[in-house]
Amino acid sequence: MAEPTEKAEHAISALMRFIVSLIIPLWALAMLALGIEYRSIWWLGCGVVIGAIGLLFMFGNPLAKPVLDIRESWRK
Repeated sequence: MAEPTEKAEHAISALMRFIVSLIIPLWALAMLALGIEYRSIWWLGCGVVIGAIGLLFMFGNPLAKPVLDIRESWRK
C-alpha cells in the first residue's frame, strides 16, 4: 500500500505534467499569432515545431487520455 507522501508525490507529478502539456500548445499558438501579425517565417516555423512537440506531450498525457481517446467515446 502506498504511503500518503507517495500518493501526494504522484499527484503533484501528474498535475505538473498536465500543466506543462497545456502550456506548450498555448505557447505555440502565441508564436503562430506573432508570425501572422509580423509576417515572420521565423515565428511561424517555431510555432509549428513547438506545436508539434506540445501535441505529442498532450496526447501522451495519461490525464488527457479519456478526453482524447476517440475509440472509447461511444461508451458515453
